[in-house]
Amino acid sequence: MGMALSGLASGFDWKSIVDQLIEVSRAPQNRMRTEKNTNASKSNAVNDIKGLVSSLKTSITSLASEESLNKKSGTFKDTSTNWTAIAAKDTPTGEYKFNLTSEATASKLTGTAGLVLPLDSNSLISDLSVGRTIKAGEFTVNGHKITVATTDTLDSVLAQMTAIGVSAHINASDQVELSSGAPISLGAPNDSSNFLQAMRLSGSGTLNGSDYLVTSLASSLSAPKLNVSLNSSGLSGLTPVADGITETLKINGEAIDYSSTDTLQDIIDRINESDAGVTAIYDLSLGKFSVTNKTTGNVGISVQDTGTGTLGAAMGIVGQTTVLGSDATFTINGGGTLTSRTNVLDESVHGIEGLSVTANSIGEQTLTVAGDYTSAKESLNDFVTKYNAVQNAIEKYTKITVSGGKVSSAILSGNRDLSTLSRSLRTMLYTAGSGITGSVQRLSDLGINFAGIEPTISLTSSSTLESKLTTATDDVLEYFSTSSTGLIDRLDSLLDSYVSDSGTSSGGLQTQLDSITKQNKSLDKQIEDVERRLASQRSLLESSFIAMERAQSSFQQQSSYLSKTFGSK
Repeated sequence: MGMALSGLASGFDWKSIVDQLIEVSRAPQNRMRTEKNTNASKSNAVNDIKGLVSSLKTSITSLASEESLNKKSGTFKDTSTNWTAIAAKDTPTGEYKFNLTSEATASKLTGTAGLVLPLDSNSLISDLSVGRTIKAGEFTVNGHKITVATTDTLDSVLAQMTAIGVSAHINASDQVELSSGAPISLGAPNDSSNFLQAMRLSGSGTLNGSDYLVTSLASSLSAPKLNVSLNSSGLSGLTPVADGITETLKINGEAIDYSSTDTLQDIIDRINESDAGVTAIYDLSLGKFSVTNKTTGNVGISVQDTGTGTLGAAMGIVGQTTVLGSDATFTINGGGTLTSRTNVLDESVHGIEGLSVTANSIGEQTLTVAGDYTSAKESLNDFVTKYNAVQNAIEKYTKITVSGGKVSSAILSGNRDLSTLSRSLRTMLYTAGSGITGSVQRLSDLGINFAGIEPTISLTSSSTLESKLTTATDDVLEYFSTSSTGLIDRLDSLLDSYVSDSGTSSGGLQTQLDSITKQNKSLDKQIEDVERRLASQRSLLESSFIAMERAQSSFQQQSSYLSKTFGSK
């Protein structure tokens, strides 16, 4: 409304005057907004320093880890060796010549063959127990396609081969035997039946007199079916497992339960996943099951059926003699022969505290055990880096510079807490803690000193640090770790007084942040109060000018009326 009437009657642009008056009255509010922005910059700077101080506080906890200061490492003279070694902090330093004279091997129990009745050439292809399922389709012999259906008998398939000039039959050794007056070509890339693979037939034949002979590569083709229910597996010595009954096979005393719904593969998987500590397989080429210890050494394998179960016997692994594995044999520094169940030669077999050597090949390797101060150096370097980050940040946010007669102040210049923190840190690093009696009294005794006149520090003598870590480990631990008076506890207490934000015991930096937050909340309220007063003042001014416009308009209307009425008289 005010804008619509501004100067309408009077010709006076009072709206601009009102805007200017309000803007002049807004000066205190603008100063408050500037102060808020300054406070935000201070808060960001204090937060930055607080984060760096917290990071420094975290880094000091690893300064004197006994594990890192006393850490040992084992290094082989032959850097290309495939041996590895681990040394503990208590491992005696020195040189050790390990000579592995024999490697550890695992014990193995091999079952018997003939687990399945010999093949009956009158059996249907689908019923043959050869360790795999024969697929219907075609296979190639001497360029001729032989068709296989699951309803064919083995004899009928072999007869197709004989019909094309390749005599085929099952011999007394339970093998397929092929013969021809010329080399025999078996298989083609486009074969769709796996008959040749199932019968383990390959090659062009061996000349025997005037004929070429091809015989199944397996000593016997008959094999149990691994992926059908147990009672249908073809194991001839298996007493059928009654439905709903659980039988148990024990290997190394570990119970392996099975039922009629399990397959041989299920049981093999169960054995291998059990705590028996063995790996069981069926070797299709030998027609035998075998059980091998997962660990090496001269350790036996026991297999037994329990209750009425006969699975172990039917698999041919009950009552068989285990071929025992061998323990590793070795010497150290030319001493007597020692043995180990594995090729990992640890304290339990050689008596050297904390030393473990994995010997991956026969022969002699020279191992040097020495102090490994990599972790300790990394911790010190990390501390130096984070200490310098704190000092550089304090310098950045508090410095006062003079250039060409112009003085510039950083956002936190004059902050006494930060000046005190910087000074206290410098003092603490080079003040000996009470009760510290060793050769390391202050950080400079470790070769770490101030970088010139700057408040930052640096490692100025690597040889001094190396010497103290090597020859005075206990003194380094005392300097850092003595309760209350060691550098770690003293620094932790100092830094905690600045960054703690727990309840009523907030640290100095957190207190500053809280104070800035409180100030800005107060400024927000004052800005709102000023805004309300300015809105009221604007409303009052606009109302007054609008009243003036209305009065002026009324006067002009009356003047016009009088002029029209009495103008000619």
